[in-house]
Amino acid sequence: MKIDKAELLTALEVVKPGLANKEIIEQSTSFAFMGDRVVTYNDEISISHPVKGLNITGAIRAQEFYQLLNKSKKAEIELVVTDNEIQISAGKERAGITLAQEIKLPLDEFTLPDKWHSVDPELLTAIKFCAFSCSKDMSKPVLTCVHVRKDGIIEGCDNSRITRYKIKPLAVKTLLIPVSSAMHLTNLNITEIAEGAGWVHLKTTEGTVFSCRVFADSYPDTNKFFDVEGIEMKLPKNLKDILDKAGIFAKRDFSSDQLTTITLADNKMKLRTESDAGWFEAEGNIRYTHEQASFSVNPAFLKEICEKTQACILGDRVLKFEGDNWQHIVALLVRTR
Repeated sequence: MKIDKAELLTALEVVKPGLANKEIIEQSTSFAFMGDRVVTYNDEISISHPVKGLNITGAIRAQEFYQLLNKSKKAEIELVVTDNEIQISAGKERAGITLAQEIKLPLDEFTLPDKWHSVDPELLTAIKFCAFSCSKDMSKPVLTCVHVRKDGIIEGCDNSRITRYKIKPLAVKTLLIPVSSAMHLTNLNITEIAEGAGWVHLKTTEGTVFSCRVFADSYPDTNKFFDVEGIEMKLPKNLKDILDKAGIFAKRDFSSDQLTTITLADNKMKLRTESDAGWFEAEGNIRYTHEQASFSVNPAFLKEICEKTQACILGDRVLKFEGDNWQHIVALLVRTR
């Protein structure tokens, strides 16, 4: 069968996130071909994508097959299936890669649903926006997930910051999607969603189906943290660059220990970071005529949200940032006036 090489490579690139780094599960480092679709599975996610003209059943080692196609300069390749291999012809070049005709991936763990629901095009924007606030601490696994609520509120939290994004309500139950899986979604054009037993399935206009395990637990109630009253202000435009330098001296083993001290007084913002390696100080202009206020904050966390906006509210032990359809809270270690 003759196949457009670019189309096949595109399909392989789409499904590559579903490959495992090590073959703990048999064939989890392989591309599985199921008729006109190529499939990957690594126990956390499974991705499938259609390929026009393809008609193969079996599994082949992903690394060798992908590299061979990627290095070929021909626009069209020919695939011939024998009892135990796929033969690839491209011009005067030929190669054979071992084919396991039996697909042993445990794809029967989930069944793709018959009923799908359309989703707000902002869903993936919301997931990506909230993902950076998710925790990496596996001792609190629920916080390593993006909280996708049925009412359209998407959240990420790591006990030091919370991000919330509002979209249209979803036609599925509330989901906890591990952030490690969710980040593979952000380059896909998701248009439909469906739920299964322990899995969520998302479909694109191109026919890609992205399936991932969901976490079974209850997410903490974060509503109370967004009711913030305080002083409205606008942080200096160059604060992002200052925080980038401050981060050099804020590095610690744990993010909760990575702190920069900020003092506000007399229309000035003074910043100081210190460690065993040295210290860094900087000053910026800010419209602030209230009593002196000092607090400590993770410079990396503050820098990330300053890329979105400099407007915020200085509340009791928190900074609140807000956009048209999102809110972000950064916890402050200390605050005095």
